[in-house]
Amino acid sequence: MITDMKFSTLLFPFVALALVSGCGKKTPPGDASAADSAALTRIKFQTDWFPQPEHGGYYQALAKGFYREEGLDVEILPGGPNAQVMTGVATGRAQIGMTNGDDVIVAVSRGVPLKMVAAEMQRDAQGILYHKSNPVRDLRDLNGKTIMAGAGSVWIQLVQQKYGIKFNLLPLVGDLARFMNDEKFVQQCFVTNEPFFARQRGAKVGALLIAHPGYEAYRVMFTSDEFLRQHPEVVRKFVRASIRGWIDYLGGDPAPANALLQRRRSDLPDEFFAFSIQAMKDYRLVLGDPQRGEKMGQLTPARLETQLKLLRELQVTERDLRVEDVATFEFLPADAK
Repeated sequence: MITDMKFSTLLFPFVALALVSGCGKKTPPGDASAADSAALTRIKFQTDWFPQPEHGGYYQALAKGFYREEGLDVEILPGGPNAQVMTGVATGRAQIGMTNGDDVIVAVSRGVPLKMVAAEMQRDAQGILYHKSNPVRDLRDLNGKTIMAGAGSVWIQLVQQKYGIKFNLLPLVGDLARFMNDEKFVQQCFVTNEPFFARQRGAKVGALLIAHPGYEAYRVMFTSDEFLRQHPEVVRKFVRASIRGWIDYLGGDPAPANALLQRRRSDLPDEFFAFSIQAMKDYRLVLGDPQRGEKMGQLTPARLETQLKLLRELQVTERDLRVEDVATFEFLPADAK
């Protein structure tokens, strides 16, 4: 998975953003299904990567009709290496998207009119993949090593600038070949993903979650300021149905979403879905840690304020920002606040 950190393609000032594709349109009367569809508001939701269990809650909401119950006809757009999620939402190609919360903050600091509306994950799933013969128990264990990671990632700047940890950095590629051939090699991963495929190929591996107290970026649902002003109820309904979908996906039977995902990604084995779901539970990524008062979908001003201060301290953001510049809490269900 690759985050959407390329903003140079965005033009300033922005032209007026496109409205919902089909929002408010009525299809010609016909049979019952056509009549039902006519009453739905059509929106496009852009994901950050190819369909996978890390998007399972949205597919569960789609498969079980949670979006339709809210009056929404949601099309989930798959991402990929060049998805440009934030660009797509800012320019109206999609109405809502999901990505790393750091990326949204950086985009807003550069003038992109976006707002976080809910958390998909309470902490980002990025981690460090290592061989158990050469364990990484703490980020400080990276000192002096060579690591393959995404250049420009906030966590790299954090450990190098704030903690004084030095390591050689190689560009991240979507391949485990070098890792599999060198037991001293470490690389950035998603704890829900690459460990499975490394083990499938015979490696004994572990993964260290990069997120820790003091640096816990959300993965978020976000939209444009323009869409938020014009269609607040659509955003509210999408957030409510998506949270419901995630709770059902991880707390109930994930088969409906998995069936949709496998139709789009026939290359993924059944075992991978089980692994990824269990990892999301073990690391408490989505549903959060009850002992810390975390809940699915929750965004808190305190955590966002900490994140804003950190990014400014690291000079990642280009200007000072307030919490209300980057997020709104009015679309969260009462039990997620």
